[in-house]
Amino acid sequence: MEEQAQMTEEKMFELKDLMSKLEKKGSYFLDFLKVRDLEAGIIVLKPGEEDTQVPHLADELYYVIEGSGFVELDKHKRPVNKGSIVFVPARMRHRFYGNKEDLVVLYMFAE
Repeated sequence: MEEQAQMTEEKMFELKDLMSKLEKKGSYFLDFLKVRDLEAGIIVLKPGEEDTQVPHLADELYYVIEGSGFVELDKHKRPVNKGSIVFVPARMRHRFYGNKEDLVVLYMFAE
């Protein structure tokens, strides 16, 4: 976990800084905030890279910052673009795929 803050502390993050940390980490996702009942992070999925997520125990919200592609939600396949917001209920299979450019996604979930 990158940052663990108390609920009384404010925090600001810059996307370019988070993406730099992600690149150094050598992964396609980075959890950058965890406070009491909330966790947030970014995903940068490169073309052809596999999204290896497994169902989570908490509801999750995704916001597409850059790029386009598809999201699979159980058996449903939906297009996503810059500005798309996707709600995924707890325990639902989901993954991003089919992007022809970097797909940058913010995620948040309650624990």
